[in-house]
Amino acid sequence: MEVILNSVYKGASKTKLRYRIIYGGAGSGKSHFIAQETLLNMLSDGKYSYLVVRKTAKSIKNSVFKSLVSKIHQYGLGDYFKVNKTDMSVECVNGSLLVTSGLDDVEKLKSIDGINRIWVEEASEITESDFDQLDLRMRGLNTVGYQMTFTFNPISELHWLKKRFFDLGGPDVFVLKTTYKDNKYLDEAYVKKLENLINNDFQFYRIYVLGEWGSIGNLVFTKWKKANLNELIDIGDKQVPLKSTFDNYYNGLDFGFASDPLAFIRLHYDVKNKRIYVTDEIMQTEMFNDEASEVIKPIINNEILSCDTEPKSVADLRRNGLNAKSAKKGAGSIEHGIKFIQQCEIIVDVGCVNTIRELSGYKWREDKDGNIIPKPVEYDNHLIDAMRYALEPASSATQWGWK
Repeated sequence: MEVILNSVYKGASKTKLRYRIIYGGAGSGKSHFIAQETLLNMLSDGKYSYLVVRKTAKSIKNSVFKSLVSKIHQYGLGDYFKVNKTDMSVECVNGSLLVTSGLDDVEKLKSIDGINRIWVEEASEITESDFDQLDLRMRGLNTVGYQMTFTFNPISELHWLKKRFFDLGGPDVFVLKTTYKDNKYLDEAYVKKLENLINNDFQFYRIYVLGEWGSIGNLVFTKWKKANLNELIDIGDKQVPLKSTFDNYYNGLDFGFASDPLAFIRLHYDVKNKRIYVTDEIMQTEMFNDEASEVIKPIINNEILSCDTEPKSVADLRRNGLNAKSAKKGAGSIEHGIKFIQQCEIIVDVGCVNTIRELSGYKWREDKDGNIIPKPVEYDNHLIDAMRYALEPASSATQWGWK
């Protein structure tokens, strides 16, 4: 087995401080390194007990857990680790253990004991209260000490992470910033995409390329909020999830594979009140069309799935039993699609963290002087594109088509 670690993370690997803040630009390899380090630590000592979290359990499965399992196979470690895909846990033959959980899975978190390592992926998703509760779990005596690692992009200079670990700091905090330039394994196409952000939007360039704290303004969508669409409500003499009462569903899919993920969205459109309810999402890199069909089919059954125009991919989905159709394209299609959605209030289920992130950052372009350019930034907008595709049948903008 040969595992090549990025040398820029050498200091992070050696520090014994309680809190490790590893942040910076996109494509810097920070999550890749933590996954590698985690498996190596578990192999080296049976006393390691990891808890890996994101805001929701659903987002864990298709990100961190998938990455860990992939690396076990990539490095030929199948004889040393037992993977439980149902519980999303990993156990080493020497006794070290890794469990994953969303912070929304309260009962599972309560049942987890003896943790000495916590990794918070996409830490900008969690609240300071979430952090305080996690911190309380690392207590007692053990031979390997305690450490909590945060990985994230610095999307807002107003975030509690900046105040607590950067502005206030402390002797028990290790901080490392990395960018795409620190990742020599990054593919050339993705590098060009990142570097082109300087011509697209200067604020995004600062955050996602330079890894600097930013403040995202000039948002495209401002009429949106989060809600628990799985909350039980009374219907007659029984209780049912709120989203099960919706009856006007639309589905959209934006294709992707490597650096750009495949993105699926499901929503209910309340025509009378002009409200869009986002109930489900899937976002994953390196997902083949056959795999996508397998997970999407049980959610939508035979409903129409409006997709980006990739004839072969659409044909793959249809071959696998989905009622997939290509979205239309035309001049001005993006702008017309945006205008239609802007007329509505958007309500997003709290579990759709990727949709929440995209809506929080989807903005009009700005030049380096802060002047607004009336076009949206073409970055991290996969689910928003899927939303436009999904709503095509409901929009008067179909005369222009969609892109």
